[in-house]
Amino acid sequence: RAYYEGYFMRGFAYVVLGYELLFNISYMFSRVFVHVPVHQEHVHTPFGLFLAIFHGSFSLLMFIALIAFFLIASRGYARGENYFREHSRLTMSFVTAWTISIFSGVLFFFILYVH
Repeated sequence: RAYYEGYFMRGFAYVVLGYELLFNISYMFSRVFVHVPVHQEHVHTPFGLFLAIFHGSFSLLMFIALIAFFLIASRGYARGENYFREHSRLTMSFVTAWTISIFSGVLFFFILYVH
């Protein structure tokens, strides 16, 4: 809606940030200090370990970027600037990186629980 109509739903953005913080970041934080395999007999492959490290690190980086991106965009929209449209390369780069973060999590879930 912000991209096409120039209206940034600030309240919705903060709900998304709150959700991310409450569920995803608190989950990652709880897993930092203890690693207990879901299946004790499961042996982690080098790819699985790489994917776990990549997904955890990249997701945290993307969360920090999300906060910065929302704050900067919110200020731009408050000034009457259609921030996402006027910075479309940055917006598409962020969306691409966020998509990679999501799909790395899906792949990690599949390898850990389905495979």
